[in-house]
Amino acid sequence: MAKTEAELKKFLENVNREDIHFTNHFYDKQQFDRKYLSEDLTIKSLKDIKNFLGFQNQSKDNKEKYRIGIKLSGKYNLVVICEVRDKSLYIITTWKTNRRWQKSTQK
Repeated sequence: MAKTEAELKKFLENVNREDIHFTNHFYDKQQFDRKYLSEDLTIKSLKDIKNFLGFQNQSKDNKEKYRIGIKLSGKYNLVVICEVRDKSLYIITTWKTNRRWQKSTQK
């Protein structure tokens, strides 16, 4: 389990493409209301750790789950909910957030 940001970044850099899997929930959301998302965008964003904004550990019941924030552009961030099992990464869901809207809700 990654306890620090450095450990999670190292895992993301070293995980192989063959070890990254997408759940049915990801495809369901992509099909209906997130057509802008793709596997390639998600993987490329996760591997590009210089745009890594941070993470929240959402682990429970022996499931190693994380919410990861990634900067996409000056306007958008990407949020990835994923689970680590053994040496594999399972992408549960992903969405873009508007940074301006995000800042206004934090006030």
